[in-house]
Amino acid sequence: MGEFMQMPVTKLFPSPQDSIPLQGLYLEHDLYSKGSPGKPFVYSNFIASLDGRIAIAREAGSTHVVPEATTNPRDWRLYQELAGQADLLVTSGRYFRQSLLGEAQDALPLGPQQEYDDIREWRSIRGLAPQPDIAVMSSSLNIPLAALEPYRSRKISVVTGDAADPGRVATLQDNGVAVIRAGSGIQVEGRRMLDELARLGYRSIYAIAGPAIFHTLLRARIVDRLYLTITQQLLGGDSYDTLTRGELLEPAQGMRLVGLCHDPHAPGDAGQLLGVFEAVNPTAG
Repeated sequence: MGEFMQMPVTKLFPSPQDSIPLQGLYLEHDLYSKGSPGKPFVYSNFIASLDGRIAIAREAGSTHVVPEATTNPRDWRLYQELAGQADLLVTSGRYFRQSLLGEAQDALPLGPQQEYDDIREWRSIRGLAPQPDIAVMSSSLNIPLAALEPYRSRKISVVTGDAADPGRVATLQDNGVAVIRAGSGIQVEGRRMLDELARLGYRSIYAIAGPAIFHTLLRARIVDRLYLTITQQLLGGDSYDTLTRGELLEPAQGMRLVGLCHDPHAPGDAGQLLGVFEAVNPTAG
């Protein structure tokens, strides 16, 4: 595995083309420094097949999960590098419900494995806590408390709307979970959430939830950067998720390519493209 992870990727854009290491590829972006007090930098990532599937129906399961065909340790390394640069992870209540069902992909990063020691050192040098805090976006507040237990060493907040169920709010607060109001109904409004998180001092916010939450952030025009791994495979299937789910974005959210690498080593012999995109102001023409 060590030799496999040392195999380089090919930088295609920006030019010139070059062979560069996979490890450290995203750490070099220093995303924490791109945010500032009062103006957090918001980024997200997905891994998708060539036909646009980020998740498919789990056999005998109740939810969609990341396909085994697309998951691979080289992309996972980059996922850990992105998590390592955040002072806050934004996830969903669904993740914790899936966790209790055994359907979650993995524990929330940063992983404890030795191969991520360099990421932990990166955080330590910058004065960051060993692990990012966690914010859970939820309108229902259907968050099983047992699923939160592995993360009690971190600060956990739940972001919801003003009209959220008061009984569930009280239960969360009684169990040491901060509740942040950021919506006029039960739904979270992306801009209000970002304003509240900025007031708490967060600088680099990594959204690791699914398509509905990503759509909420896009609709609010608060996504600064998208990291998209495209595995060169076709999955098919009738029940699946793509990057976003929600009403039409008007105007469309432009995403400008700022980096592209080709990784021929995973998954299998198919290879994958590692794309980095930055949001374009949709009012700028």
